[in-house]
Amino acid sequence: MTDTKQTIKISDVSDEALVEICRAAEVVACECPGYLARLLRQVRTFRNYTMTCIEQFPQDAETHFWLAEQGAKVEALLHQTMIELMQKEELIDDSEHILLDKLSERARATALKQLGIG
Repeated sequence: MTDTKQTIKISDVSDEALVEICRAAEVVACECPGYLARLLRQVRTFRNYTMTCIEQFPQDAETHFWLAEQGAKVEALLHQTMIELMQKEELIDDSEHILLDKLSERARATALKQLGIG
């Protein structure tokens, strides 16, 4: 039997990894990890947008650099919050991998319990 456990290294939370976290947590139950992942992706998108504005509107470069810096602070806070939440919920293993399968299982179990099935 092969190990099909899906994980993401917490030091490599790329945009693709955030999408996978959202998918794993996508159930009509507590979606906090997925919600944080979506917020984190939006902040990253905003930061990229501000960098584009610097090129398009060089006269406002100072403002857009400031916005990018503020976005970086928000991104760091959201990332840390998401990781700490997953640690509290035991969704990160000793090798610092996010356990997507466990996240999915917990979300489904919570949804079933809320429906009175589990």
